[in-house]
Amino acid sequence: MSTEPNHEKAQERELWDRIRTTEGAERAEVLDELSHIAYKRDNFIECLNLVDTSIEIYFKHGGLDVYLTELIHLYHGKVHCFENLKRYEDAAKTHEELARMKFAESDFEAQAEELRAAGRAWYRIEEWRKSLDNHIAAKEITYPEISTITMGIDLLNIGMALAKLGSYQDAIDNYLSARSLCKEAKDPEFVHWCDNYLALAYIALNNGPEAKFHALHYFNYTKVAEDLGMEAYSRYRLGAAHILCEEYAEAEKHLLRSLELLTLDEDKDWEDIVAVNKLLAKALTALNREEEAQKRLERIKTIEETIAA
Repeated sequence: MSTEPNHEKAQERELWDRIRTTEGAERAEVLDELSHIAYKRDNFIECLNLVDTSIEIYFKHGGLDVYLTELIHLYHGKVHCFENLKRYEDAAKTHEELARMKFAESDFEAQAEELRAAGRAWYRIEEWRKSLDNHIAAKEITYPEISTITMGIDLLNIGMALAKLGSYQDAIDNYLSARSLCKEAKDPEFVHWCDNYLALAYIALNNGPEAKFHALHYFNYTKVAEDLGMEAYSRYRLGAAHILCEEYAEAEKHLLRSLELLTLDEDKDWEDIVAVNKLLAKALTALNREEEAQKRLERIKTIEETIAA
């Protein structure tokens, strides 16, 4: 029988005993060790409390001027707890704090990574402007080791935030630059993500030909990759583009297959299922199949009302 759990309990008791006999930086170190044990047990609230107490001690005894390395370590632990607790606003703010610390440490690559992480966290809770600001800040940091694909992903993230803010043309400009860099980096996966978002932006601007061009590239990638999940969305984009180009028979074909694939998923994306049905009804109406279109709209009515409630 393993004695590891007993060893860990004995170690934890010893650390708690040391708390009573230590102070200052030594006490902060003990609290940090205890936070690791709490984190390992998935006790993220206790871990946060221990980390915060340790941080408070370090700031009382010199703060960033004296304990920059120790505080960076603790803030990393803090952000991991927030992410596990799905407290994304707190995670975003902590990543921003870490970015400032990495700047103080003159670690510009790590600073940019923290800004990117903050941008992703803000995006997750639909704080589009804050997400955009962080991704722009990350892009503006230069360091020798930055790769072509990283520069491309920065532009892709900026474009995604701009699109959420309704600035579709600015988003497209960033997507196109991102696509060129991802292609230069020979990364088909990120080229296809650029095509996906380009198709969406052109659809939003009612530009059928450009939407179809990029949707078709996205669709081709999903077929080569044999990814049915992505194929569902690529056909959705392609169907929407065909409608804008008044190519309704082609739109019907892609939208029907998109629905087949979307409804295969156990965790169904009802919002997109409703949207595809509405597009399909539009195509059917244009094909003089009004009765079919109305039946399809009637079928999704309750689902639409439910997810909108």
